[in-house]
Amino acid sequence: MLTDGKGTKKNENFRICRNKSDIQSAIRAITESGEDSLVLQNDNFEELLALFKSQFKYIEAAGGFIRNEFGEYLFIFRREKWDLPKGKLEEGETLEIAAIREVQEETGLQKITENSYRCSTWHTYELRGEQILKQTYWYNMEAPKSQDSKPQIEEEITELQWVEPKDFEKILKNTFPSIISVINEQ
Repeated sequence: MLTDGKGTKKNENFRICRNKSDIQSAIRAITESGEDSLVLQNDNFEELLALFKSQFKYIEAAGGFIRNEFGEYLFIFRREKWDLPKGKLEEGETLEIAAIREVQEETGLQKITENSYRCSTWHTYELRGEQILKQTYWYNMEAPKSQDSKPQIEEEITELQWVEPKDFEKILKNTFPSIISVINEQ
């Protein structure tokens, strides 16, 4: 998490970042520790964001938090974790169009309505030796449950499951921090 420090509790994963060296040190520390989160603080948030982004290849993505007519939400199972359908923007594509396209490709659902913007999340990962910073824009969507669906195996999606909010605990136990943020967004 990046913060200006206001209202943020300090813990063992909290680091002050004033320059690129501090950012690089923090990235090494989290990589070596195996932790899944880190809090980076600078009183000037815009400066911190620019420093952080300078260490990565930046990618924009979009995805959906899909609800059906029964109040269930659609989750995908990819690489042994519960996730939500999302993917990178194609050149010239709007965020909303990318979100719908990615949901269609990853789930096989074709009748999807995008209702409203929900939130955005950030996460980092390494791909072929390159550090990636991905910002994903999430949209609230609706889709009828009765339509055909099919997990996109080429994207390592092995299962699709509609889940009632009362059963989200099983998802929350085996997902990514960014997906928990999307689920908990009000």
